Amino acid sequence: MKIPSLLFGRFSSVRSRCRKVLRAVAAGATWNDAISVDGMADTQLVPGLLVLHGPSPLLGGEPHYHCYLPWSLLGDEKLRSSLPAISEDHVFDASLEIDWGTLGLLGQRNVMWIVPPARHRPFLEAVLRHWPTLYGEGVRYTAGSTAGQDLWSVHTNLKYVLANHGVALETLSAPLPPGGLAEVLTLVSDA
Repeated sequence: MKIPSLLFGRFSSVRSRCRKVLRAVAAGATWNDAISVDGMADTQLVPGLLVLHGPSPLLGGEPHYHCYLPWSLLGDEKLRSSLPAISEDHVFDASLEIDWGTLGLLGQRNVMWIVPPARHRPFLEAVLRHWPTLYGEGVRYTAGSTAGQDLWSVHTNLKYVLANHGVALETLSAPLPPGGLAEVLTLVSDA
């Protein structure tokens, strides 16, 4: 998978670059363009964990992909009302268009992006559409530990939405069934 290069590195460096993205978007740049302005890193060529929650002291000074960070920082800034010009709906919709954007919304720190029920169906559709690429990364996902897991095994906003739409906790805790995520989505009651 290709992920914006600015998301790769030590947490402090990535945070600094992401703050520049927020300023660029507030000045009129589009969300996806601002994040990918420094080019893309190929996760198959550049090692590192795909971090979905942080910062984590366990990850220390090692470079990793801080996949959740731009959305988390934007959410924090929106709460402080310091970036009122940025449209949340635009950012959400733009993020769902691409695999790395959907991945960023999966991180638990970004649950505020998923809370409105009207966003559940588009979110589930985007996750399903990008699932082969995202799940194909293997055991590289983490919510802050040094050991990678496959994406289904990490607690994400996907499981939050599924639980809120009637999927049993036993299903969410079990390995993926033979039909994969598509089979799990057949259990969704009302999204």
